[in-house]
Amino acid sequence: MQTRFRSLLAQSILWIALPIVLVMMSAIIAGVLAYQQVVTSLLIDRDRQLATLSAHQISEAAVGYGRVLQALASNTDVNSHSAPIRSAAVENASEALGIFNAGVMIAAPNGALLTSVPAGAAPDGTDLAGRNYFISARDGPLPAFSDVITDVQTGDDMVVIAVPILDEANRATGNVLLGAIQLHNSAFGDPVKNLIIGDQGFGVLVDARGRVIFDPQTENIGTDFTNRPFVQRVINGETGGALWTSPTGERLVIGYAPVEATGWGLVVREPWQAVIAPVEVYGVAVTLAALGAVLASTFLLWRGVRRITTPIQSLAAQTKRLAQGEGVEPIAASGILEIDTLEQAFSQMATQIASYRAGLRRYVGAITTSQEDERRRIARDLHDATIQSLLAIARRLELYQASEENPMGAARWTELQTMVADTLREVRLISRDLRPLALEDLGLIPALRTLIHSALDSNGASPHVKLDILGSPAGLKPEQELALYRITQESLNNIHKHAQASNVAIALTFGPRQVQLQIQDNGVGFEAPTSLSVFAQQGCFGLMGMQERVWAVGGWLSIHSAHGQGTGLSVTIPIGPSDG
Repeated sequence: MQTRFRSLLAQSILWIALPIVLVMMSAIIAGVLAYQQVVTSLLIDRDRQLATLSAHQISEAAVGYGRVLQALASNTDVNSHSAPIRSAAVENASEALGIFNAGVMIAAPNGALLTSVPAGAAPDGTDLAGRNYFISARDGPLPAFSDVITDVQTGDDMVVIAVPILDEANRATGNVLLGAIQLHNSAFGDPVKNLIIGDQGFGVLVDARGRVIFDPQTENIGTDFTNRPFVQRVINGETGGALWTSPTGERLVIGYAPVEATGWGLVVREPWQAVIAPVEVYGVAVTLAALGAVLASTFLLWRGVRRITTPIQSLAAQTKRLAQGEGVEPIAASGILEIDTLEQAFSQMATQIASYRAGLRRYVGAITTSQEDERRRIARDLHDATIQSLLAIARRLELYQASEENPMGAARWTELQTMVADTLREVRLISRDLRPLALEDLGLIPALRTLIHSALDSNGASPHVKLDILGSPAGLKPEQELALYRITQESLNNIHKHAQASNVAIALTFGPRQVQLQIQDNGVGFEAPTSLSVFAQQGCFGLMGMQERVWAVGGWLSIHSAHGQGTGLSVTIPIGPSDG
């Protein structure tokens, strides 16, 4: 894992791609948040301005209602002391006064009702002396507007508009003309209803006490909205906007402004989710586009780094093969000048090393052949001269022993005969090791069985050796058979000297293109080096000799071992139809 994180690809991602991704993502998030903040501010300001403009229009509309009453209040008949004349004057103006669907009334300066049309209409009672809107209309020239009141007779919610009644000199007489509007069945809220605020926005008109005069949700008319903070602000005469979360958890964009002529307030509201949806779409689109750019950049970076790392990794693998004595394959051009130059230099070096190794292998093969020839000559000399001489000495000793009469002398002759017999047996073993006649006469498989049998006979403490032959023994040249025999012989000697093994498994597998020799023991094992050339530096020339024999026949050798886990040796030699 640590090596993987040290790779060029991992380092490029860690130090180049990751910072770029983090910076881009931070910029995207900051941009989207800033954009949302700006949009929110713009929406709040838009709703504030819309509330201000709409409040002015509603004020003008309300004043228009007052002008209708003022036009009637200037009629001298309305100020008549005769009740029938006053009633007739109001009824004659019924067409213009139709907007006052809860009735029109005339009140005396003391607040007592003088006339009501229709008869009996008294939305706020028959005594108006303590009503603020009545007092304002009686004492001032301008129309006065009530808060939401409840009809004492019907229980309906309504508002009352009051104007002073003037005499012929346009002076206030103290009498007041009042028009009542029933809120649920009136066009009074049309200016609010006609407000266009996005797709789901609407306006709410509240009185000076925070009670609803008009709301598209008619069930809210007359409801107390003073628990909304923006309602408190608007009835205090403030203009502004806010982002507000309703008691149900819905986020709303709010704009509010006072309706100046009436003392009321207008609140416009629209769902935050509805107005922010286009922004969210934009944010998602920008985020996806940025993520696409990040992924594309990362992919291009990965491809670029791979263009560098792939030939370098291939070069490293080929270098490892070259260090282990194996053949190397041509490396394709990467298209990067520096790497191609390095590959060309490596290919040139590999060619020179291959040429050197080929020459060395030929030299080693010649030495091995010469060595085997010399072994055969020495074995022949030992058999023809030394062994025959020892046999002659043994026969003479037998003759001398037969003629010896002294018992002590006979014992000495017997001792000499034993020594000669032991020497003769050892010389025969040396001759057999130098020249494996079983290999020459019978072939590889019987020779290996003879070698294993003789190894067991030579020392009772030798490990148990099992030989398995897989496939059909065919296609091997004499020098390849000799190499496999000598490698097995050297391996058994090493196991006997160093491994302290109790079991040895030898498997010889013949395939259509190669033969493989595997030798595995359960001994103490050792720390195998990465390259067999290290054996020469450590003085392990037996293993180097195996390597040279394998090289000489065009094969390859591998050794794997660990402390306490035994040692395994594998030899692979190529064969083919032409070799058979």
